[in-house]
Amino acid sequence: MNAERPGDGHDCNAICLGGPCHGLLTHIDQEIGILVIPVPRSSSGEPEECARYRITRERVRYWGQAEPYIALHWADPPCSCV
Repeated sequence: MNAERPGDGHDCNAICLGGPCHGLLTHIDQEIGILVIPVPRSSSGEPEECARYRITRERVRYWGQAEPYIALHWADPPCSCV
């Protein structure tokens, strides 16, 4: 899973809403469930954390994008990426 910020050249179809990954874009191929998304680190010395995001039916339009993004809503606090 490759997370990006809006505006980067991408083939992403989902956006994280809320939580530590708010605004990150990713590509998903499933319609239901919970995803574990790596939380961006501000330095390489920080421990790696992940956050859970729930796939929803909600769609979010973003300026300049032809298709709306699938909304991924934050499900709980960050956890370790195992």
